[in-house]
Amino acid sequence: MALSDRPNVPSVVGALGGYTRVCPARPRTYFNCIMFMVASSVVSTVLILNYHHRSAETHEMSPMVKSLFLQWLPWVLRLNRPGEKITRKTIMMNNKMRELELKVRQEERSSKSLLANVLDIDDDFRAHTLPHTHTTNTNNTAGFIRVPHGGHSVDDSHLVHTCMSSCTRELNLILKEIRIITDKMRKEDEESDVKNDWRFAAMVLDRLCLIIFTLFTITATVAVLLSAPHIIVP
Repeated sequence: MALSDRPNVPSVVGALGGYTRVCPARPRTYFNCIMFMVASSVVSTVLILNYHHRSAETHEMSPMVKSLFLQWLPWVLRLNRPGEKITRKTIMMNNKMRELELKVRQEERSSKSLLANVLDIDDDFRAHTLPHTHTTNTNNTAGFIRVPHGGHSVDDSHLVHTCMSSCTRELNLILKEIRIITDKMRKEDEESDVKNDWRFAAMVLDRLCLIIFTLFTITATVAVLLSAPHIIVP
C-alpha cells in the first residue's frame, strides 16, 4: 500500500466529528464511542510498535515491567512463550531463581574469573619450569655455566628461555582473543534475550488491547441498540 493510499487519522476523526453534529443524540453517542476507540487504537498501536522495536542498547526493562508484562499479564491472558508454559507456580519459581542469580552474581564479582585463574596457573608453571640456580664448572677453561640437573650450556638455556617467552606471549594473546570472543558472545546473548522480552511484552500488550477494544465495542453497540426507542418494531 502506498503512503498516499493510507487513511489519515485526523481527517477520519474530523469527518466523524462533523457527522455527529448533524446526527441525533443516540447515534451521536455511538459515533463518539467509535472516535474514542479509533484514537485509543492509534495510541496503543504506537506503544506496541515502540515496545516491539526496543533493544538492550536503547532501553532497560525495569523489574516492575518484567513482573507485569512477562509474568502476571501473560498468566491472566493465557499467553505462553515458545517452549515455556507460564503458570502461577513457574512465576514463583522464576522469582526465587532471580533472587539466587543476584546472590551468585554478587559472589562472582568478589572472586576471580576463569581466565584470570588460567593466567595464574600459567605464571606458576613458568616460575617452576625456568631454572633458578646456576653452578659454575671451574674445571672448564671456556667458563660455561652449568645447570645442575642438565648438561646444557648458557646458550641452550637462553634458547629455551626465549622459546618459552615467545610461547607465553602467544598464549597471552590467545587468551586475550578468547576473552574478547566470549565477552562478545555473552553480550549478544544478553541483547537477544532482552529484545525477545520486549517483543513478548509487545505481544502481551497487543492481546490486552484486543480484548479491551472488543469488549468496549460490544458493550457500546449493545447499549446504543437497547437505548434506541424504535429498534424493535411490533
